[in-house]
This record gives sequence, structure tokens and C-alpha cells, in this order.
Amino acid sequence: MNKAYYIWGLFDNRDATYLNKLKDEIQAKLLSPRFDLHITLAGPYLNLDSDSSEKLKNFSKNNNPIILEVKGLDYTKEIFKSFYLSVNYSEQLEIFRSNLNKIMAFDLKKNFLPHISLAYGNHKINEKRGFISKITKLNKSIKVSKIGLVEINDDIKNWKILESFKLNYIRGL
Repeated sequence: MNKAYYIWGLFDNRDATYLNKLKDEIQAKLLSPRFDLHITLAGPYLNLDSDSSEKLKNFSKNNNPIILEVKGLDYTKEIFKSFYLSVNYSEQLEIFRSNLNKIMAFDLKKNFLPHISLAYGNHKINEKRGFISKITKLNKSIKVSKIGLVEINDDIKNWKILESFKLNYIRGL
């Protein structure tokens, strides 16, 4: 994979602390590379327009934080969906992504599995299954309070959040 850009949802401090603790616990056992917690909302973009940053800044001023409803822990055989928190594809999330698509078009019809990755890699199914049975308490909702413009490439260590924007629409101002 060459360089590409994505828009990530980033979490408020309380939920980020909770998610990082959960991620650290899982990554210590599954030996995953380190990465920033996020939910991928849009992309990939192979190139960015010169006004992409301004578009996202304006978007953030005109949109509220969103609440993600957690379904539970899950896993796949895919490296970047190895072990994750599954999230409901709510109407609120669908509208949010549709609004992002209006300002920076992406393949909105592409299969979208809303999730928050906790570990990347080729882990054994029985290891992942074992974690699900051991982790009994999960937060039921997670707040996305910012969006980030992210550059990724083949090396996870070089992924970087280029800019982030606080979602803070306030009616009447």
C-alpha cells in the first residue's frame, strides 16, 4: 500500500483513557504493533486538495460529537481488524459519514464495518476467543469528540495524525 489519507474519529479524554487501558491489556497478550485509537470514518484518499484542511475545520464547527453504541468485542482474520470493539452502524453515524462525503467524496457504498481496533496482526482464533470470554465489562457507548486527518502507509510506525478538529457545533452561535 502506498501513502493514503483517511478521516478518523477520535475520542474524548474519558473514553480514550478507558480504550487505551483496554487496548494495552489486549496488546500485551496478542503482541500487536502500537497505533492510535480511532474509528475510520472516511477514505482512502490518494491525494488531498489544498483546501482539505479548511473543509474539515468548517465541518467540525458545524457538527456535534457523536455517540457510538458498542455491540461488544469481535475479531476477523484480517490484519487490521484482528481484534476490535464492534460498533452499531447507527443512523447518527450514517448521517455523519454522509455529511463527510459531501465535503470530501469517498466510496460511501464500500462495505463499512464500524469498529475500534484494539489489536492488529495475524493472531490465532482461539487466542482471540479466549479474550472475549475474559473481558466482561465494556462501556456501552463511546464519544467521538474530534475528527483527524491521517496519513498512512505500509509501516504502522509512520502513520500520523496530520491535524485534528474538535467537533463543537453549538446552535444559535
